[in-house]
Amino acid sequence: MKLLRPVTASLLLFTLLLASTARWAATDPLRKEWTQAIQQQHINELNQREQLDNLNRALELNQTQRQLDQLRYQAANPPGLAAQPREQQLHQTQKQLDQLKYEQELNRVQQELQMNHIEREQNPVRRQEQIRALQLQQQMQSLQDQVRTKQMQQDLNRLR
Repeated sequence: MKLLRPVTASLLLFTLLLASTARWAATDPLRKEWTQAIQQQHINELNQREQLDNLNRALELNQTQRQLDQLRYQAANPPGLAAQPREQQLHQTQKQLDQLKYEQELNRVQQELQMNHIEREQNPVRRQEQIRALQLQQQMQSLQDQVRTKQMQQDLNRLR
């Protein structure tokens, strides 16, 4: 959660800068070139933030996977008969984790395609709107992924 606050603040600042640069772009060809350069820089920063978010998500998923593997190992060598329901819960958690990994990879590819589309947009106002929409989408996806990962980690902690 600590990571989201600076990102949110920077996204707000980024949005304000884009709004002012888009208005500028309509008045002067030099400003248009400058605006496009600034927007390209912001797109690159957005790409970098998304890559960092993807790495953080992958790290969380790997930690969850290690916890799950550890619990599976413990379930394979049970002290009593309670291993069957526990094994089923572990199997269900593994399916959820695999689904989350798949969805994150799919979202990463979709966002990469959206970024490529935004980079080709010539109209600065539309480009700004598309960047803003992608930022919001990335924020929402990141929060949803964090919630799902934390929920899986809590489920695994209950099984310990």
